[in-house]
Amino acid sequence: MSATATALPPATAADGTPVSPADYVRGLSPEDKQVVFLTLLREALQLNGDTGLLPVEDEDGKPFGYYVPPKVAAERADALLPKITPEREAELARRRAVRTMLSEDELRAWLRQAEPVQS
Repeated sequence: MSATATALPPATAADGTPVSPADYVRGLSPEDKQVVFLTLLREALQLNGDTGLLPVEDEDGKPFGYYVPPKVAAERADALLPKITPEREAELARRRAVRTMLSEDELRAWLRQAEPVQS
């Protein structure tokens, strides 16, 4: 818990019954919730690996979405997105250095001119 975080909520209700894990987490500060979330995510990645999509289900077992580990996202982007020429990469680096963004029209033109992904 950080030095500025609030005190931890009690693990039991006023009548002495245990508080559910979800209710306990709801009572945490946003900072402590972030710590809990990252701890659980790291544990899930250790158990399931970080080489594929990690399905996330809700309390009822219904699909909630997927977590895509950074390694997987980078591999999929390399495989699916068009390749940008070294000249375009240099232009993007220059614009990042001076914080000048591409307009939507410029981006669309760049993507039309990019090399298609070879299957």
